[in-house]
Amino acid sequence: MFVRTYGQLYKQNAEMFADLFDDLKQYYKGSNVNLLDILNNFFKNLLERMFELINTQYLFDADYMSCVTRHMEELKPFGDVPSKLKRQVKRAFIAARTFVQGLATGRDVIVAMEKVGVVLNF
Repeated sequence: MFVRTYGQLYKQNAEMFADLFDDLKQYYKGSNVNLLDILNNFFKNLLERMFELINTQYLFDADYMSCVTRHMEELKPFGDVPSKLKRQVKRAFIAARTFVQGLATGRDVIVAMEKVGVVLNF
């Protein structure tokens, strides 16, 4: 679907989104990663990639790109979308992760109870 909609541009940049989804999946599965760091890193990488795509006539070194991303909060290239998205994703993923962990704990309790067996005293 994305390839049909966005074409070659999506194909060339799809790994950024795949990396984001992999990181989110790791968080969801219980890895000790910081959700806000994941999203901050994604928007930093997105800004770098977009900046380079918009300015293809120039070559930027790592120091220049580092400067651009350091000033991202001041420049607000995506408006308030990152802060809104971070807030929503954080809320949703914390709830989902907690729910899944609760289900896993419930499963573990049931499995442990099955091993105990029933003892009847008459």
